[in-house]
Amino acid sequence: MYLVPLLLGLGLILVGLALAANHRGITQRTVDTYLNPAHADPGLLRTFNRLGFEHPGMDFLRYAPLQRQFVRIFGGFLSVFGLALLAVGVVFLVRP
Repeated sequence: MYLVPLLLGLGLILVGLALAANHRGITQRTVDTYLNPAHADPGLLRTFNRLGFEHPGMDFLRYAPLQRQFVRIFGGFLSVFGLALLAVGVVFLVRP
């Protein structure tokens, strides 16, 4: 039971540091995969196409560098949250 916050905190730290440091281009892949509206639900894209206007996020390439920076900042916040969770786990483990 006491190992759950430790492992969760460690996992959050590793993921956050990978995003913040852009390890092996993971930030670019995250932005291209999750934030690109071209990868959205095909039904949603067909609905916008049928209504005759473009998906609001289709100017994705204009904002891609800003989104990469946002994902890196989010990775920093994620690793700080993981450190806090790791500290709570250590307190629970050490406290009698």
